[in-house]
Amino acid sequence: MPRIFMLRAYRRPGKAIVSFLCNSLHSIYPLITFTAARVLTAAVIPEPRQNHFQLTLTVLFMEINVDIQPDCTATLKASIPAETTAARRASIVDSYAGKAKLPGFRPGKTPKSIIEKRFKKEIEEELLDNLFETACSTALEENPKLKVLNFGKPEQSLDDKGNYTATSTMTVVPEFELPEYKGIEVKVPSSEVTEAEVEEALKSLAEQIAEFTPVDRAAKKDDVAIIDFKTTLEGKPVAEAVGKPVGFLEGREGQWMKVEDDQFLPGFASALEGLKAGDSKDITVTIPDTFPIEDLRGKELVFHTTIKEVREKELPAMDDAFAEKVLPGKNLEDLKTALKENLAQRKTAQIDEAKADQITEKLADLLDFNLPEAVVEREVYGILQQKMQQAMYSGNAPADMDKFVEEAREEARKEAKRNLKVFFMLQEVAQVEKIAVTEMELYNEVARQARQQKKNLKSYIRELQREGRVHGIRMSLLTAKVLDFLTKEAKVTVDEQ
Repeated sequence: MPRIFMLRAYRRPGKAIVSFLCNSLHSIYPLITFTAARVLTAAVIPEPRQNHFQLTLTVLFMEINVDIQPDCTATLKASIPAETTAARRASIVDSYAGKAKLPGFRPGKTPKSIIEKRFKKEIEEELLDNLFETACSTALEENPKLKVLNFGKPEQSLDDKGNYTATSTMTVVPEFELPEYKGIEVKVPSSEVTEAEVEEALKSLAEQIAEFTPVDRAAKKDDVAIIDFKTTLEGKPVAEAVGKPVGFLEGREGQWMKVEDDQFLPGFASALEGLKAGDSKDITVTIPDTFPIEDLRGKELVFHTTIKEVREKELPAMDDAFAEKVLPGKNLEDLKTALKENLAQRKTAQIDEAKADQITEKLADLLDFNLPEAVVEREVYGILQQKMQQAMYSGNAPADMDKFVEEAREEARKEAKRNLKVFFMLQEVAQVEKIAVTEMELYNEVARQARQQKKNLKSYIRELQREGRVHGIRMSLLTAKVLDFLTKEAKVTVDEQ
């Protein structure tokens, strides 16, 4: 395989540099054949005679074989001759000798025989690591199309003569043909913001700043009832009945409860209608089969409830005073204009997301190739972790987490495979279309995140580097750029309905 290397010789008079460029090892050694060779040293020794020089080449070869399997793995086999391993060992020993501080010797003056004896284990480990790294980098150089996700832990050894051999199972990027990714047909809603949508946004703002005023009457829908309650199951406090804490269901004092169906448990809120401050009522509720605490599913709980206060919601008038509360210094028309602009931005973002979703969904349906099982399992793990966190943050943490994970695994695996197919497809599009993330784009995104999290930029960069998160940010930016490219190339139809 052609290789390029530079040899430099020095002529004694004036020490003029003579460069010799060769673009093929075969032109020097026509009888040498190999599958993968690497020039490790090229030494130049000048002749004593003036105006002449002699080139002495020391070319050391390593043999690399890569066997790619259909399951996205590849076997790397490497052998490096003793001459090379001896040179590497000597270099490592020199490095230790220069840094070692041993009793009785000045720094850098410790005999190498003592260095080799004192640091034998460390030198051996570093040598093996160094040789394996060389084998891996050579495999990548000699196989430009080989895209390795992970080099597996090698089985490696040095024989009595110092010859190095290694075998490693690598995880590689799947090979596949890109489907036609330009001109994908997508259908999206109109980005126009209607007056009705602006009015709805105004009402939503009014709901957010509404006041609740105490009233001396029975509670009705949309009121807020402030209640105390304790809960029993079969005549016992619910925690005692099930033998473990059940959190909120055990009871509360001064709890604000909106009188609206299904806001708490089915039928509970509607049972508060018609009650006044001072009234008490036992409310029986059947716990849904989907309730996160499995021991309570289908059970009838009795909520011993006392109404402490009823409050009525008062919405503000839609006028300039209302606008001033929301946007200081602005009137109602200014507020409407701001809402319209905000709605337009949100619609544009939603439409862009819809385009990307439709494009990736359609392309995913066209992709059919094997995926690295180890990568699939890591993605499944990440999805399950996310689902568990969502369940916990929503207050619906499953009582039996193992069962929850088992039930969610099949769906998570389908999602993982789809995600990975799209990911590999987007990476391939990026390569074909020469889409890349610049260092300035990466820096700007990191700076944005630092500002958002109110962190010092330099400290945040060190944190990202320490935790190995920089590559993930780069990949996110690259994915966004590729999706932006695909959406611009798509055939978009606007649904005016």
